[in-house]
Amino acid sequence: MINKIKSGIYIHSPFCTTKCHYCDFYSITDRLNDMDRLVDCIIKEIKNSKQLIDKKYQFDTIFFGGGTPSLMEASQIERILNTLNDKYNLAGNLEVTLECNPDSLELNKLIDFKSIGINRISIGFQSLDNNILKVLSRDHSSKQCISSYEDARKAKIENINIDLIYCIPEQTQKIWFNTLSNVIDLDPEHISCYSLTVEKNTKLHSMVRNKEISMPSQDIDYEMFNLTRGTLTNNNFNQYEISNFSKTKMECLHNLHYWTLDPYLAFGPSAYGFDGKKRWRNSRSLDQYMTMVENNMEPIVDIENLTSNDSFNDLLMNGLRLNKGVHLKQLENFYEGDFSLFKQKAKEKWQNLEIKNNRMKLDLRGQLICDLITSDLFQ
Repeated sequence: MINKIKSGIYIHSPFCTTKCHYCDFYSITDRLNDMDRLVDCIIKEIKNSKQLIDKKYQFDTIFFGGGTPSLMEASQIERILNTLNDKYNLAGNLEVTLECNPDSLELNKLIDFKSIGINRISIGFQSLDNNILKVLSRDHSSKQCISSYEDARKAKIENINIDLIYCIPEQTQKIWFNTLSNVIDLDPEHISCYSLTVEKNTKLHSMVRNKEISMPSQDIDYEMFNLTRGTLTNNNFNQYEISNFSKTKMECLHNLHYWTLDPYLAFGPSAYGFDGKKRWRNSRSLDQYMTMVENNMEPIVDIENLTSNDSFNDLLMNGLRLNKGVHLKQLENFYEGDFSLFKQKAKEKWQNLEIKNNRMKLDLRGQLICDLITSDLFQ
């Protein structure tokens, strides 16, 4: 019997009601009337795709991201799910995640989502402080956050992630701790906590550059990270990745595909796919994407064939984000040179690296400087 290769599927819907100041994902705020056309194109792209069609790939996760994919109707998502089921080898215990904004949810819609197979939702709270939400240019209020979560429970959705952001201008340690505490009281299965980063070509980037706003210092970032980790782990959330915490056996299986370099399909404008040997990207232009698909063309505009060095760097960068680290044998398979010498030099330079039980991982302090360590170890 052939061992199945566990894989994931990502669907990108770029539509949003507003563009947040910090967001650098491909999103569009004024084209909701094109939703039906986009869904038709995603379905056609799936039907025509030649990627990962071998039956050795078994897809156990589907993730609808954006944008705000919860702006789609349940019937539109159901059409996409049915098309995927017809085309690919889907696992019976499928994890199907839908990203949501609190202001795009209502009870009846959540009930509909649940009825078509959505069994995990990720709600973008970001904060439960209304002033901080304004700093982030979020449209929703803390009250809407709580209401959306309660409605999801009423809809009998039993796997909920809450997205939060820290290290935000005007956000004190107390404000952040209060948000964490209130989210813990809700008792979700999963909490993701990301430090606010200033990405180029965002409104936040221009505001910082023009000195309209100033970002907290790196020391404050470290303090908030430690507060996050301590608060959540003391309340029965397991940290399994630098920014991700879950109840026992409630990790996000889809994101684990990314971090362990499993193959994944990607559909929709700007979506990235990966088959183990190459990465590909769809057009970031909604119009170009839809026109290409409607003309029976693959909407892929960039393909990167990975070298051994690329694969080594990817494995190191993603694997060290996981608390369990990365398996040394996997790294050695892609290392061009004396791997024992690499291990020795890495351990001598970075005291925060632990090498034992055939794995390389970061200690708790090393997680604070993960990017610095991994970039130094790149081939």
